[in-house]
Amino acid sequence: MPILAKSNGISLREHVEDVLKVLNNFSIEPDLKEFLRKAVFYHDLGKVSYEFQKKVGGNVPEDGIPEVPHSFLSIAFVPENTLEEMGEDLSKVFLSAILYHHWRETYLDYLFGSKQGNVREAFKRLLEVGNNLIRMIKEEMKDFLEYDVELNRSLCEYLSQNSILDSGLILPPHLISLLPSIVLKELNLKDDVYRCYILTLGTLMRADRFASCAEGVGKKDLLERADIEFKEDTFEVIESDLKRRYEKVWQSDVVKEIRGKNVVLVAPTGAGKTEFALMWSKGKTVFTLPLQSATNMMYERVKKYFGEENVGLLHSDAAIHLFLTSLYRKDFEDREGEILEIAEQSRFFSYPFVVATGDQVFPATLKYPGYEMIYSVMANSFLVIDEIQAYSPEAAAIIVKTVEDVNTLGGKFLIMTATLPGFIKDEIIKRTDLDEGVKDVYDSIPQGRLRRNVLKFKDSSDPTEEAVKLYEEGWKVLVVRNTVKKAIETYQKLAEKIGKERVLLVHSRMTLEDRKEVERILENYRPGMNGESIVLVSTQVVEASMDIDFDILLTDVAPADSLVQRMGRIFRKREWTENNPNTFIYIGKSKKEFDSLIKGVYSKDIVENTLKALSEVILGLGEEKIDVLFKNLPKQQPFSLNESQKRTWVEKTYEKLELEKGYMERFRKTLDVLDSGYSSEKKHEAHRIFRRISSMSIVPENLKEDLVEELKGASNYFEFKQITSRYLVDVPLYDMDGSLLEPLEVEAQDEKVLRWTSSLYVLKGSKYEKGIGIFLKEK
Repeated sequence: MPILAKSNGISLREHVEDVLKVLNNFSIEPDLKEFLRKAVFYHDLGKVSYEFQKKVGGNVPEDGIPEVPHSFLSIAFVPENTLEEMGEDLSKVFLSAILYHHWRETYLDYLFGSKQGNVREAFKRLLEVGNNLIRMIKEEMKDFLEYDVELNRSLCEYLSQNSILDSGLILPPHLISLLPSIVLKELNLKDDVYRCYILTLGTLMRADRFASCAEGVGKKDLLERADIEFKEDTFEVIESDLKRRYEKVWQSDVVKEIRGKNVVLVAPTGAGKTEFALMWSKGKTVFTLPLQSATNMMYERVKKYFGEENVGLLHSDAAIHLFLTSLYRKDFEDREGEILEIAEQSRFFSYPFVVATGDQVFPATLKYPGYEMIYSVMANSFLVIDEIQAYSPEAAAIIVKTVEDVNTLGGKFLIMTATLPGFIKDEIIKRTDLDEGVKDVYDSIPQGRLRRNVLKFKDSSDPTEEAVKLYEEGWKVLVVRNTVKKAIETYQKLAEKIGKERVLLVHSRMTLEDRKEVERILENYRPGMNGESIVLVSTQVVEASMDIDFDILLTDVAPADSLVQRMGRIFRKREWTENNPNTFIYIGKSKKEFDSLIKGVYSKDIVENTLKALSEVILGLGEEKIDVLFKNLPKQQPFSLNESQKRTWVEKTYEKLELEKGYMERFRKTLDVLDSGYSSEKKHEAHRIFRRISSMSIVPENLKEDLVEELKGASNYFEFKQITSRYLVDVPLYDMDGSLLEPLEVEAQDEKVLRWTSSLYVLKGSKYEKGIGIFLKEK
């Protein structure tokens, strides 16, 4: 009977062959690939033990080896002379990669804690039964023995008496925060040995997990598509498309100088930064954005250039986005398997282009278990970071640290933004090899000279009447409110005055299904499209790379960079030729109303500095106190704000902040923690820190019974996610009364469904209205 690697009947030999097929598909350096072939051969040999075989349904004789992770045993079958030939440094990398390739939280107990005795006893027992296990391995792997297999007796003898970590044979695990500072100096990405370890372990993890995934779904053909290559030149593909649409393609001249080099691109909103990025890349491209909605739009955009077979989508609800999009196109029944493949292959960065939310990439900088897989991809990729200014200060610091690490590993990065605060730019320059520094194209491209925004300040906090008037004049109107509550109130007023069918609402507290429906309608409001006159009411979700083009903007006051992003959603590639304003900023009638517009959302210091910088630098009014500005700004005649002025406005806003205040203080403190060698014990903890998660997904009380009934029919996780996409809503913790939460009780025969629903809660007193959002019981 074969030695099993999986409980689904996959044998050890079959699994090793599958992992090697995946590895052969990877585009990596030949020397590293050969080193990894050897690691793949040995990585799972420890599965020969009786305790492991018993778990997966194998049938081997009892061997008396206590239960320890199989990877701990695998290192015992690497011959001593094989390790000697590698030399001390590479042998450490080799054994460490095998040992940690299946990291579990329980490993700490075996390395540091109460189960160290099990490990010593296991190696002691191997000295007695190891030869029998070797015979079984050779029988299993016959005709496939590329490398020698023998019991490393000296290693077993030493580890039967000593701790693995004390042996000096392996590198310490990822949890470097547990280690003394003298060790931390060795665990540095600038060290060639540690860099080799990251690439070896990360690539082994990626190949092993991809093979396991393909085996699990019974689709071995996926093994040949683990690392798809795009054979055309992306520069030529994009350039030829742009030349068909535009007389002048500014990207061509700029990219030629800096293609594939580390660079920060500062360009106006709507200038074509996406096309620039796709022309800049010279290989596997990982394109990151802050929000799912913007990521979904970008995925559809990139797919039009390179085809669905070459583009992956990576975020927590990617499969659901693909499902709902397919459903709208009425081809879901023919493509269900294909959709799941796209989602799975995206997780392993198999596509030449992967569009992802930042939270799928940047938390790796916090060194959670398994972060090496992300880093091994980044070391050979072109990382595009769009809209860095849209992240929280903590997340922005994590991104800066990621860029530093990617640069050290040998990967390349492009940061694109319309507005980049100076202190972030300075930190990036200080920490990386910016081959071309900061490429500012505001003054050298046609879009930089367009007159797109004429501003007018309003001494009001309610844009409803103005929105109705402008809509009735035939304009497409975008209203941006700073809070969900105000957005819903404005939507309801507008729906009453001009009809629900003429008003759209989008914000973060809607079900995924409702948000997707709005995104589908907004396809008709992209640049160049001729959507009918409507009013779109939104929150900050429109700021980050949402590819829409409206005529008029009515917005609550906000920080300069947020206002510039909002302005970029109107007249994206057009010039405003009217003398009347098309951008209205609402600051309230009084200081109290002003405070209510930004309370709990933005730093008061930043927003006040926004108004001061505009008054002083753009309007030339001199430095005035904020109370005076409230009175004077609404009295100003409408004024133009060109793209260069917008950039200056943002720079001056942040220059005015004191060094240790608010945003900058949080940014620098986070960088200090990361520089000290912080690592996260768990992946979900790293994601929580990056997202600054302060909300939870809940079931509105009025939808509870319908959800419970639907879940009775869920037979797999994909169906579970499809169903819950219609019912779950994200709600900030500060808006919830925790005493009103109760677990969702589901009747289901399938234990998996019960497990999946165990983390779902109903919020009593909450009510959901389709297309509008959730209403909460007052605290």
